[in-house]
Amino acid sequence: MDFWITTMFVTIALDFIVKGSGETVNDRLTQLKKAFRDREAKNLILFIGDGMGMSSISAARALRAQQDLSKQEKLLNLENLPYTGLIDTHCQGTFSAESGCTASAMYAGIKPTPNTLGVRNIEVTSCDTEKIKKSQFNTILELAKKSNMKVGVVTNTRITHATPAALYAKTSSRYWYSPKDVPKNCDVESIGEQFEKRMHEFDVAFGGGLRDLPSYIEGKNMSNAFPSVNFLVTGKELENFKLENSKPVIGVFAENHLYNAMNRSDNIEPSLSNMVRKAIDFLENKYGYVLVVENGLIDILHHANLLQKSLKELLELDNAISDTLERVNLDDTLVIVTADHETSLSFSGYNRGVFEYPMHNQTILNTSFIIYAYGSKTFQPDDEGEVLDDINDQYPAMIKAKWGQHGLASVYVGGDGPRAFLLTGVHEQTYIFKVIEYALGFNKLSVATSLIATTVSYYIFIVLAFY
Repeated sequence: MDFWITTMFVTIALDFIVKGSGETVNDRLTQLKKAFRDREAKNLILFIGDGMGMSSISAARALRAQQDLSKQEKLLNLENLPYTGLIDTHCQGTFSAESGCTASAMYAGIKPTPNTLGVRNIEVTSCDTEKIKKSQFNTILELAKKSNMKVGVVTNTRITHATPAALYAKTSSRYWYSPKDVPKNCDVESIGEQFEKRMHEFDVAFGGGLRDLPSYIEGKNMSNAFPSVNFLVTGKELENFKLENSKPVIGVFAENHLYNAMNRSDNIEPSLSNMVRKAIDFLENKYGYVLVVENGLIDILHHANLLQKSLKELLELDNAISDTLERVNLDDTLVIVTADHETSLSFSGYNRGVFEYPMHNQTILNTSFIIYAYGSKTFQPDDEGEVLDDINDQYPAMIKAKWGQHGLASVYVGGDGPRAFLLTGVHEQTYIFKVIEYALGFNKLSVATSLIATTVSYYIFIVLAFY
């Protein structure tokens, strides 16, 4: 009986594959004509799937289809964006990528020394505070504030983790999360200290990471410690919160990262989608806003080779993207979706049962490979009897290492809204910032500043020349 049921489902799946998705050239032309908007954007929402390489996107789509055959030929929401391209993610002086340098590339158009945040050409772990101060650069946080825009960040990692921290932190080490992580003879402020000092610059900031904040470490009540902001610590508080003042809304909902999508209680820790919905509600204003959204658990779970958990997080990000596209006005809101880098996941083979072992069979047509390049559990040819069909299963790697590594391949970028058409093609990662700068009119600030400086210099020259 099981055989006939399986055969029926495989037949249905093959029917989807043979007939295809049904998309036509006319459908594509209609989408492009509708999406084209060559005007300045009022708002920006930048979605970042940390570690979300093309293999991860394809594997997530396959996992979703395997669980729901009706979605066999349907793309993810992020793949359906009208304008798409590829982004090269290498860091300064290397082909590889890490989240501090890649985030800075997107937020500021600058690639700093790997593992530093918000500073140019500083040696990693340098304690030269004067040099660090002189080498700081602005990100879209500072640029948006200069334009009277509101600013928000949403992450399911610690708010001190590299991708969110690159918005505000200026440090020679992305790993100096809390005061205890900074060497005793070093006067550089930890990322947690910097967040406490600068949280009022955000209008919304949601994530985890209480353990890195000095006030929490000292045992203080966070709401009492920061009366100038609305400080929230549970998902239930966020759900019930009504913004009735002009104070920033800061939510730090866990000591560490937020629970992954399968183990979350929204009363304790809010979902990514709920945090994004609330953030957009709080940020709406006549001057516009910039919102950065990161699902960092995609990468963290990939590092642990917990494939299905990572892909569930990717699908959660995809749901948040879908919800956002339905909520915002794309005539004035630019939505960009990308990754900071990929992870070393290989997705190949011929077996229809993509997420089932054995990964190695005697018949090559039955072989299915979803395997990492690096990881703590290595693949063995005699693993034929093992079945990896549980959400908590650790997937094997070809090379033994303490944890999984980042990949070097280009990553996806897609967009919709004003000037999203600029995202098509293959680009270096700093180009994302250039699109943001142009779409929001930030480059007008630099042009105006340059003109003012030139005019002042000219008059000074005239005065000196005829004095």
